[in-house]
Amino acid sequence: MNQPPKKKRATLQDVALAAGVSPMTVSRTINGHPYVTLETARKIQEAIQSLDYRPNHAARVLTGKLSRSIGLIVPDISDTFFSVVSHAVQETARAENYLVWLAASEDDLAIEVAQVETMTHHPVDGIILVPSNSRAPYLKGVAAASTPVVTVDRPIEITATDSVGVENRAGAIMAMDHLIQHGYKRIACIAANTHLLPIKDRIAGYKDSLQRSRLSYSKEVLLKSSASSRPVLTDLLTSRNRPDALFTANNASTIWVIETLKELNMKMGKDIGLVGFDDVDFFTLITPSVTAVRQPAAELGNAATRLLLQRINNEVRTPSVRVVLPVTLTIRESCGCKKSTKASSAQKPHDAAVPSK
Repeated sequence: MNQPPKKKRATLQDVALAAGVSPMTVSRTINGHPYVTLETARKIQEAIQSLDYRPNHAARVLTGKLSRSIGLIVPDISDTFFSVVSHAVQETARAENYLVWLAASEDDLAIEVAQVETMTHHPVDGIILVPSNSRAPYLKGVAAASTPVVTVDRPIEITATDSVGVENRAGAIMAMDHLIQHGYKRIACIAANTHLLPIKDRIAGYKDSLQRSRLSYSKEVLLKSSASSRPVLTDLLTSRNRPDALFTANNASTIWVIETLKELNMKMGKDIGLVGFDDVDFFTLITPSVTAVRQPAAELGNAATRLLLQRINNEVRTPSVRVVLPVTLTIRESCGCKKSTKASSAQKPHDAAVPSK
């Protein structure tokens, strides 16, 4: 079957011809030039509507105009944390009449590099980026380019750039202090994606808390994938000197631990304590429900977008800005608190609710 020919996209010259004016007059009207009569503007608007003309944003940028669009690159759109961040970015950008181009890098550096290059040349006015590797050499060029970049969650480690993150180290201390208040003596740290700076900071917080509490037991288990984590965690949890509590440094490791505990028929909060870093909504649906450090994901997206738009509009004078937001501890049952204890929050390590066990 023959397909009907595609309709040719109208050009600025087509609008000028239909309105009986010069292309320069059409351009002035589109860009809000004051020296265009109402009658001429009316004719041009009618021609634009009749021809379904849409301005070429690439041409606008070449003449120094903003595209009114920004790019957002996250590792995984399906991840609850990044889904909330992405939604917040879109909402904040929309309020300022900006369009968001969203892409997922799948934590693959090659994909991420291609996406940044495409967005830079598309063009967009700025990019919000969650880098897959904060030490990747290409990031130096990205930071030095004319397109503003703001990182979320994972700051670039090899050069100074605008970034928005949370108090990872303090959040880990908060989680550990709560477990220690329960009386746990052998607390292991379980972590995935340990090459990322936020995870390194959380592990550092784990060590800080142990040192300050003078606990001799210290165990770090670094996981690589769901499949490989199962035998590693099984060995840990069935060992003679197994931990009596776990601090999981991100929600991937928390989920893998929960799955393994279920297989071993071990109950959180009774057979072993658990506090995770990264709170997700479905943790309330698990029995027992999961105590976790909650990041302000929506505010991260909002703050990153506001900072990027300020940078685009030349409203920021300093070379780089680092925004660090507080985290809270949502107390449920996996740590050993009783079910009747209402979920509560704390913003400082020593403000956590007194546990009951």
